[in-house]
This record gives sequence, C-alpha cells and structure tokens, in this order.
Amino acid sequence: MMSNKKLSILFTGQGSQNPEMGLDLANKFDWIKNRYEISSDILGYDVFQAQSNPKLINLTEYSQPMIFIFSSIIIDIYRSKIIEESSDIALAGHSLGEYCALYFAEALSFEEMLLLVKSRGESMSIVSDPDKYSMYAILKKDDEKINEASLFEGIYIANINSDKQVVICGLKEKLEKFKDQSSLGKFIPLNVSAPFHSELMLESSKLFINKNKNIKFNKVNYDLISNHQLKNYKNIPESQFINQLSLQIHSPVMWSDTIKKISEIGVDKFIEIGPKKTLLNFIPKNFEAEKIFITSSEDIDSYV
Repeated sequence: MMSNKKLSILFTGQGSQNPEMGLDLANKFDWIKNRYEISSDILGYDVFQAQSNPKLINLTEYSQPMIFIFSSIIIDIYRSKIIEESSDIALAGHSLGEYCALYFAEALSFEEMLLLVKSRGESMSIVSDPDKYSMYAILKKDDEKINEASLFEGIYIANINSDKQVVICGLKEKLEKFKDQSSLGKFIPLNVSAPFHSELMLESSKLFINKNKNIKFNKVNYDLISNHQLKNYKNIPESQFINQLSLQIHSPVMWSDTIKKISEIGVDKFIEIGPKKTLLNFIPKNFEAEKIFITSSEDIDSYV
C-alpha cells in the first residue's frame, strides 16, 4: 500500500569499498552468487579475489565496479518495497553513486550499467597515480571559507559535501605544501588515486564519452539530481544522459547543494545505500527527517 511518505535515496561513491562487500550475501543467496559470477565474466577478473587484494581494491578501475555491484544487489533486494511504500522518491548519488541512482531508476540493465561503470573506471584510471596525485577532505573551521581564490594554483575543489566539509585535489607535492601552510581546518587524506572532479580529468571525460556516446538510456521517472549543475535527469532527454555523466567526471560534486535541493521537496526519510555510511553524515543536523543506512546483510534483514 502506497503511503504519502516522501523519500530520498542516496548512493555512496568511491572510497567506501571494503574487502568483505557482498561476501555474506553471496553465501546466502544463489542469485547474488550468480551476479558476482556474471560480473566477473564481464570484468575479466574474479571480483572477490580482486576485493581481497590490497593492491587492487583501491585502484579506481577496480573499486568503481566493485561498489556498483554491491549497491546494485541492495537496490534489487528492496526497490519494489520502497516504491510501494513511498509516494515521492528523489534520488542522488555521490560521484560513482550517480550510476547507482540511475540503476535504481532502471535507466539501464545491470549488465549495461556495469559495462558503463567499467568504462568510467578505466577512463579515469589514465590519470590514476597515487604517487603523483592526492585528495584531502578539509573539516573546516566555522569561520573559514574555502573557494578557488583561497587555494594554491593547481589545487582544485572536487566536492562541496557540506557547510563543514570540502574536498580538494591536485598534485601531491602542491597539496602537501598547501596543507602545511593552511589554517583552514583539519586535513584528512582520502583513499583514492586520482584528482577526481577537477579539470585534470578532462582527458578522462573525453575518452569516456567517445567510448559510450551510442548508449541508449531508458527514461527516468523519478527526480534524480545530478552532481553536475544539479540537473534533474527526469527533465532532460535520455540522449543527454551520457553527456551529463561525462561532464560529471571533471566537475565538482555539489553535494551540499544537492541535499538542500532535495530537502526543498519536504523529505520525510533519507536512506543511504552503499558499502559504508558516509552521506547521511553530511545532512544538516537541524534537518528533521528519519535517516536509515543499508550497508550490510544485517541492515537488509532489519529493513526488509
């Protein structure tokens, strides 16, 4: 029975991966075990073996498909239940999470979306070099403002996650120097290998769109807010989806504004899906809505 609840589902992005993702679920359900087998065939390597390899799990071309596969399983477990229970659903995903949001909206089949995520990871990996690039989350002091003018040349704002957290990226050497001289707040290194969502990713973006320009997406029937300029996929032609995803690769993730935009519709409940709870932490404390995260089989058991 549909209720009048307004719901927002948020999908976690890269950096949330862990070696145990999906293992317990694959041991419980044959269809999930089969999904991992299909995924391994598509990707050309054993997913669980790659997850257990500390040299691979944090490389972008591996971690992105891994996170998508795990998130897709949770989506398929509860999608119909959520749709039945909610009158209005708004979707958003952080970086890679935008692909999970599009999968929830059935813009592509699982196999098609996994191939697209694989292509994204491979395209972004041409810039991947953990010895050359790095990213930091800054937990900024209340009185500090961070914008491009406050950064060194060659350092970029990658994510504006909340009023208190901004992520920057760039050449490792420049970032280290900036960090040592900065009084903006606490710097937290991120477990990634490339300067995501900056102009340093322009070549990756071009490679991605050239490889995938002929993909045919299905219409999206939910509000689905893009990281890039907060465009709503429901209101743009399907032929523009791949361009939107390409622009997202080298544009900052405007996550704080995304949450504000979603909150304007009067959300009663937020659900976060992914391997690790991160996005619910960015919702302002004064925003009154129920918050649920589904990141493990225990969460699934209690929710379903």
